[in-house]
Amino acid sequence: MSKLLTLSLPGIDEVAALIEIARFSADPRFQFIVIDTAPTGHTLRMLSMPETLQRIAHAFDRMQGKHRMIAEALTGSYLADESDTLIAEIDREGRTLAALLRDPEATRVSWVSLPEPMSVDETASAATSLAESKIPLTDVIVNRATPAPAAPCRWCAGRRVLEYQATARLRSRLPGVSTIEVAARVPEPRGIPTLRRIGREIADAHPLRTGRTTRSGVSRPYVADTQVTRVPIGDGFGIDSLRLVLFGGKGGVGKTTCAAAVAVRLASVERKSVLLLSTDPAHSLADVLGQPVGDNPQRVRGAPASLLVREIDAPRELDRMRTRYARSIDALFDRVAGASTGGMHVDLTADREALHGLIELAPPGIDEVAAVIDVVEAMRTEAVDTIIIDTAPTGHALRLLEMPELVHDWTKALMAILLKYQPVAGLEAFAPLLVTLSQGLGRLRTALTDRVNTGFVVVTRAAALPHEETRDLIDRLNRLHVAIPALVVNAVGRGTCARCRSEARIEQTHIRSMARDIPRHAGIVIAPAQLPPPHGPAALATWQGLWRVTRAPALTQ
Repeated sequence: MSKLLTLSLPGIDEVAALIEIARFSADPRFQFIVIDTAPTGHTLRMLSMPETLQRIAHAFDRMQGKHRMIAEALTGSYLADESDTLIAEIDREGRTLAALLRDPEATRVSWVSLPEPMSVDETASAATSLAESKIPLTDVIVNRATPAPAAPCRWCAGRRVLEYQATARLRSRLPGVSTIEVAARVPEPRGIPTLRRIGREIADAHPLRTGRTTRSGVSRPYVADTQVTRVPIGDGFGIDSLRLVLFGGKGGVGKTTCAAAVAVRLASVERKSVLLLSTDPAHSLADVLGQPVGDNPQRVRGAPASLLVREIDAPRELDRMRTRYARSIDALFDRVAGASTGGMHVDLTADREALHGLIELAPPGIDEVAAVIDVVEAMRTEAVDTIIIDTAPTGHALRLLEMPELVHDWTKALMAILLKYQPVAGLEAFAPLLVTLSQGLGRLRTALTDRVNTGFVVVTRAAALPHEETRDLIDRLNRLHVAIPALVVNAVGRGTCARCRSEARIEQTHIRSMARDIPRHAGIVIAPAQLPPPHGPAALATWQGLWRVTRAPALTQ
């Protein structure tokens, strides 16, 4: 067991963080604890960690059961030891956390959204998940709302109309939840004085719009002037020859929209067979494409027949793995049942229960890895020319890239435990599952570092905080030896008012700086801002046709 417990498993940091939060809540030094969480999908996973802790405690208790049984048989009694204390502590932590998160007197959840259709849909889905977990949602903070311009500005006017409609839709979908609007700042809010003003804005909760903004002001797509010297994208994007393309970046930069737009282009213009899929637990492909998407690859209405789309149902993949594991363990012990050694009946009930519990020690996120392995296996066939993956936001996308090595260690440790039963029963029923997982992990690791066939397209925005996170992401990808064919700077450009012009100057500063951050062989692609945001295959194709490069890979090699 020590092999499993000494592994640095992804997800354990979130468990440890939650335990610390529970301890802080009882610390008299703090009257109020504010937690900045991960983006939607992984926040919801973190909030389920108390139940994970309780399952781990139950698994350890099963393993401890045989020790208790033997000790009692040899001595006639059993005294609890350090292992029992640890198991009780883990179970207690899980129960304490679960009670804390569900106590409306102790915990307040403020969900932060953007006044945009996709963000509204994601927020509504998150609210449903919180309600199912009995975690109270206090309010939704709608951030970066466009203030009224000082002078006529078509961009600001159109933006305010769309934001008003999105916010009204959010209120209708969450009737019992208060909505607070926070105005966008130029430049981005940084430093204590600005944060203090935003804090007062949240506390006062004054609406930023009136009913007069509800009239339609965007009759057809309006593309902002990017004010960047650009050339047609042509073949300079650097991904046409790749087989596996991952899109990633900070939450809210538009990576899902960019991934979908490129998939549509490759299928329609380049005549490639493309599989577009999402590994983000909070899927958004269905919202971007304007039609339902499931776990099975399916065609998209309005797109070429060569484009298939899939939103990976990672929890279902983990359930399938658990089921296969349980059946294999039962088959193994069924063969042992009734066996005798030297005339002594072998009772392996405790062993069976302990090995059933091992699957609960699988690293959080193994479901995502198992699902992506299926995708990499598809690359070995000629079924599709290109696979495009819409990853989770930055931190968890990197975790996914790092996980193959960690999951491989977990698999080997698990196999070492199970091999103890090889002389008794053999592992014919279970070995194929672990062998397939191990081989798939090896191919996944090879594929991710294959600079000829695989690339990670970094999506960002020309603003301070996304720029800083992008710089860190590029550094981590370089250390992981993952190729970066292009950096897409999304939603560039604004209107004509003084505020828009100020934003445009800030954007140009960041774009020039980004040219120094990315590898010399990578291209910089400018994707213009558009009102309303592209929605559906036709709009995505038209918008992607407006992309331009400011630095093509061919010019820098």
